[in-house]
Amino acid sequence: MDGTRTRLKINLSAGEFEVEGSEAFVERYAERIDALFAGLAGSGSAEPVLPTPATVTLNANSSNGAAIQGSAPAHIGEWLEHMPRSATDVDRMLLSGYFAQLRSGDQSFGTGEANALLTDQGIKVGNPSQCVKQNLVAKRVFKHQRRYRVSQTGLEQLRQLLGPIFE
Repeated sequence: MDGTRTRLKINLSAGEFEVEGSEAFVERYAERIDALFAGLAGSGSAEPVLPTPATVTLNANSSNGAAIQGSAPAHIGEWLEHMPRSATDVDRMLLSGYFAQLRSGDQSFGTGEANALLTDQGIKVGNPSQCVKQNLVAKRVFKHQRRYRVSQTGLEQLRQLLGPIFE
């Protein structure tokens, strides 16, 4: 082969599976991948079985009606690893802000809190304040006293980015 890089990406409703390398490398795994999907298709289940992350119960009655029903991961990293590669710092700050909001007493977040969560995960955001401002302009967050809350538009953005893992 000529060393051309090949990439195989399968979504399975945002469960995602990706193999990248030379064409020969990807071809070596093609048969195994076909067998895997044949097994999934023959299992009688329309939904793929995804591992269940550790969860904590959330208050579904937030004052802005924006909390997820059910549960969210105990650590933001479980959501961050499901973010698509195309996600921007603005998207990551939105997710981090929402995660901080769910855990705060007043159901709001500050720029510093959201940035600290990302920094703890090894994600460096160039200008966190600008990211929050862009979310504010896009109406994904709104001001609440001197802090912010994620709006319904922001939640829709997160659902689009994370898919079923966010539901």
